[in-house]
Amino acid sequence: MKIILRYIWLTTSILLLAGTAYSQSTDNEFQSRTKIELDLDLLKGLNLSLAPEVRLDESFSVDKYLLESTLSYKPLKGLELGGSYRFIINPRNDKATEYLNRFALYARYAYKIERWKPSLRIKYTNYTEDISKGTFLRYRAKLNYDIRKCRLTPMASVEAFQDLEDNQLYKFRYGLGVRYKLNKHSAIDLSYNLDYYMQEYRNKHIIKIGYRYSF
Repeated sequence: MKIILRYIWLTTSILLLAGTAYSQSTDNEFQSRTKIELDLDLLKGLNLSLAPEVRLDESFSVDKYLLESTLSYKPLKGLELGGSYRFIINPRNDKATEYLNRFALYARYAYKIERWKPSLRIKYTNYTEDISKGTFLRYRAKLNYDIRKCRLTPMASVEAFQDLEDNQLYKFRYGLGVRYKLNKHSAIDLSYNLDYYMQEYRNKHIIKIGYRYSF
């Protein structure tokens, strides 16, 4: 665990220094997220997952509560099709609590090349964390590396967010992380994401920690 924390700390420090050098006038936001994901194989190729999540702002106060369920199916080797529903509770101090619903459909393709595993995903959704109304497409490329005889799996990703109403990309998300396999059924994920906004002088720095269990 100490190795994982040092890895995330070093990555965060480098990206924060790079953001500072880019522009002193850029507004930097900070957020942390914790999630528990439970996966259940219903039938061959058919999977159901349930994932409660809590998001905290930079003062470590609750920003949002989320509960997401996802149903996915693998019709072919490497191809995954799925849909998800997310219920969001947004507590606000000066206004009434906001309740939101998000629906998403996605297609993902992954192919293993020796110890590398690249994947591509496209997702259609009616909600993003920045804009609660409209329709959006998210395009993500991800790369995992399986270290021989090691429980750690490093990963890197880049994701583009497109607002279909304005027909423009409004932000990119860059991610670095690791997965630590505890045993056959469970793992811990730790990652850092940088949201870079195209139309604003604004960045968001996100630290994520999650626990995953597969039945």
